Amino acid sequence: MNKASILDTLMQGTARRPLIPEGVLGEGIAPAEPCTAPRLMALAVQAELFAMPLVPTEFDEVAAQDDPRSIVPEAARPLILRLVSGKGNPPDDAAALALALALEAGGLRLHPFDLPRLNAFVRKHSDVLGQAMTGRNDESAERVGDWFASDALDPTNWTLATPARKATFIAQLRGSDPASARALVEAQLPVEKADVRLRLIDALATGLSGDDRTFLESLANDRAPTVKQAVTRLLARLPGTGAAAAQIEELVSRIAAGKAGLLRKRITLKLQLPANLKGPAPITEWLAANFGAVNSSSLGAAFGMSGDAMLEAAQGDDDLVKGIAFAACAGREWSLLEDIARRYVPHIWAEFLQPGLAAFGVVLPAERSQWISAVIPGAVAPASLNPWVLTALHEAFAGPLPAAQARALFAGALKASHPSAELFTATAALMPLELLSEVRASFGRLPPELGARANSLIATLICLNQGTTQP
Repeated sequence: MNKASILDTLMQGTARRPLIPEGVLGEGIAPAEPCTAPRLMALAVQAELFAMPLVPTEFDEVAAQDDPRSIVPEAARPLILRLVSGKGNPPDDAAALALALALEAGGLRLHPFDLPRLNAFVRKHSDVLGQAMTGRNDESAERVGDWFASDALDPTNWTLATPARKATFIAQLRGSDPASARALVEAQLPVEKADVRLRLIDALATGLSGDDRTFLESLANDRAPTVKQAVTRLLARLPGTGAAAAQIEELVSRIAAGKAGLLRKRITLKLQLPANLKGPAPITEWLAANFGAVNSSSLGAAFGMSGDAMLEAAQGDDDLVKGIAFAACAGREWSLLEDIARRYVPHIWAEFLQPGLAAFGVVLPAERSQWISAVIPGAVAPASLNPWVLTALHEAFAGPLPAAQARALFAGALKASHPSAELFTATAALMPLELLSEVRASFGRLPPELGARANSLIATLICLNQGTTQP
């Protein structure tokens, strides 16, 4: 007796074919009892429920999710949950960004059991964490690209990476093979959204040469205004192009040369801004768009001056000095930029954060390090520090700062006249690994309402890097 024979007999009627309990299913059931048939039917139904499904003749092949990263250390899991999940633990502040960047740098991924509680954090930083972290089965989530280690990207798979990694890959390839990188971008641009097209165009600033002119001119009519502006910036950096000549002519027409001094005359330069610019933000955007599209050598040559002489003539005109700093960055003239930071505008580093470093073609980690060394050559004034600029610096630098600059910002934050938990958290997020233990002791002496989140971040970062919590 089996489930099929039981159900078949019940369907035909037990009057003609009585149910006789036998075999495994009939063991212990008396044949003549009134409940025999219902008991056998119940057993047959239970056996049916636990039956193995039929094996299909064909299978749909679905690519398995391949994520070779190690899961975060077990000791780090409660620290991460405490840092970026639950009430009062924002998933989108400086601490959350520092955590995302640390996971990326360490080649780590979150524990799958923690993902539901970390959903907001994962979605906010999906570009850094990678699509494999967000879960491919979530149809409501927009696909942002697959996770790949930086050294695993090549011309065959780079289009599957996240937008940030795409741009970095192109910038790195431009350093060794500009033509191949340009060809990859040319083939990929038609299928990308405007924000990704902008990143890829900005990445072409690395290794920019006259060979890029034809391709860039073909993009002058891109449907996105931001992309068109980026293309114009790059064309203006190419000597001999119409865009370069027009940009230099525009700036020269707005810079008036004069002389000052009684006994020893010196040349002065004054910048006349467009009359419709009202407020610091529009002025900075205009300066970045126009001076960031040339280099200080070309601008100085238009006045028959070196970069240093032009800077000397511009002293007293803060907007012009800021513009020269933007031009120096675009031309990778780091020594001139460092001179501006030391002698004229100590907080010039903050002026780059509104337009963003990508606007000046600073994409590669090596160039970001050269930039930060130039703009923060010494101490940082506490008055120039606030949570917004530090968070923006963290986003622009895409990770912790070099030790010298991190120490300068840390010392300035401790002397701030208006300290806040957000300020100290943003400062902690900028600290490199070698300074974490040192600054942890200082933050530990702060009142809990000021240092609690900074300390929580530092403990998490130490645990991620060492695999164990610190006492």
